[in-house]
Amino acid sequence: MLRAGEVFAGYEIERELGRGGMGSVYLARHPRLPRLIALKLLSRDVFGDIEIRRRFEREGDLVARLDHPNIVPVYDRGIDDAQPWIAMRYIDGPDASQLEAANLPPRQAIRIIAETARALDFAHRRGVLHRDVKPANILLERLDGEERVFLADFGIARLRDDATKLTQTGSFTATLTYASPEQLSGQPLDPRSDQYSLACTLFRLLTGDVPFAAEHPVGIIHGHLNQAPPPVSTLRAGLPQALDAVLARALAKHPEGRFDSCGEFAVAAQQALENPAGATVVAHSPFLPQGGSPAAPGQFGPAPTTRYGVDANPVPGQQPPATARYTAQAPTPVPPPRPASPRKKRSKLRGCLLGAAAVVVLPLAAVAAIVSVLDEKATSNSSATTSEEHVPTTDDAASPTETTGPAALPEHSGTDAQVLSQRFPQMLPQADPTADANSGTGYQGTACSTYEPASPPPDSGSGDPDLGKWEIAWNCTGIGHPTYRFVMYRSATDAEDALNALTGYTKTDIKVHGNLYTNYQISGSALLRPRLVTEFHSQDGKYAYLMYSTGFLATDDQLLDWWRSAPIN
Repeated sequence: MLRAGEVFAGYEIERELGRGGMGSVYLARHPRLPRLIALKLLSRDVFGDIEIRRRFEREGDLVARLDHPNIVPVYDRGIDDAQPWIAMRYIDGPDASQLEAANLPPRQAIRIIAETARALDFAHRRGVLHRDVKPANILLERLDGEERVFLADFGIARLRDDATKLTQTGSFTATLTYASPEQLSGQPLDPRSDQYSLACTLFRLLTGDVPFAAEHPVGIIHGHLNQAPPPVSTLRAGLPQALDAVLARALAKHPEGRFDSCGEFAVAAQQALENPAGATVVAHSPFLPQGGSPAAPGQFGPAPTTRYGVDANPVPGQQPPATARYTAQAPTPVPPPRPASPRKKRSKLRGCLLGAAAVVVLPLAAVAAIVSVLDEKATSNSSATTSEEHVPTTDDAASPTETTGPAALPEHSGTDAQVLSQRFPQMLPQADPTADANSGTGYQGTACSTYEPASPPPDSGSGDPDLGKWEIAWNCTGIGHPTYRFVMYRSATDAEDALNALTGYTKTDIKVHGNLYTNYQISGSALLRPRLVTEFHSQDGKYAYLMYSTGFLATDDQLLDWWRSAPIN
């Protein structure tokens, strides 16, 4: 840690502006010019990490080529005392996360977004994606009575044609509440990913909240991938409904449904605010009002993803940043509108301070199937039969819950849940037979909960199949795999009735680890959103079971590969 008056790389330290896990930001004085600068230092603790050091160094290279009035300029960079540093312009003002939505005129909020959009479009034309657009990275400075807007923190930015492959470790770090669906799922990025994050930022400036707020990261990710954003017109009085349509388009789940540029989005938002009657949105997505015409696909090419940033936290002793006051219920197809409420101000962090917003680290490949989005069932059936033998890796002995007598299914939901847990011990957590509701950690770290028919698991949003008269269900969701659900029936007849009610599927018999299963691959799903129902043929007395698996941004084959590897025996 540097102290006031200390000289580092020729710059005299004035004070620390902020600190994060990767480094610190200091206010410093130029040795020869009457100028204050923001000095960003990479922590010595991570200096040995070659990948992190590369990302820090390339931030200076990237920003140095982006000479734009709305981008914080870089003056110099180097290594001093085995510590890399970047010197950049000191912005004497707050960042946009410190603005109170209740006190911020909508016109000013959109102007801030428009200025940021100019910076982003400029970077995009030069092949650079920012990939961490959020209010904390938008700095504001008042000069001669006018407010200037600067985009900061290109620490995770990268060139779209970069061949250094900094993502091969498979990690992704970004502010979760502003991340695009394609970032969360590890898909290729283009400039429309930055546009999505910019739209989340405008939502925050207008309402004081983010589009998808939840107490658990899984709920936030579910919102980004599956839910429609709440209409801003219901969250703040005076906002026109035309603005809802503009934000819905910029927040489309698929990039093809968004505007072709950040500037186009900003202009549409301004027009919707100033001339609601004349505003139009020429795009169609599942989360836009019916009647819009489809937008032409964007012209941007795909880009790989990565993440590094020194997300500076407040200096010890300063007030921490305020967090959103809103909480979401368990994921539902469309969350109810939430009224805007005041947010506490946080202490001002100036210059190239990267904000103290929450940061989540997620494995890219793992998030590819975080939350399933399912679609309507098709109407045609087809059948095929195959047999696949695999080298057994587990004991194929009978399950401990298999019975030979005609004992009736337990009446208590806790004992029901225990029977199901014991039948699939490697997939489900152990249940407390005395509890009416159970929860715990399942296969691959999933969050599992039990459900009864009176209050079934929440629908994924695109039409889960009706699984008939089941008695108890374990539903498991999480990061790193498809969502899956085990349901238990009082008799084999009830399970057969549920299977007979399925429509639009491909039926396949598969033998794995010496056991025979029948899979019903449901047809008609949207691209990369497979659905699978599995029938178990082993004799379990009067009990019968089905497994329902769903995936997001995965192919049918990828979902089937995951199913084959899962310890369902």
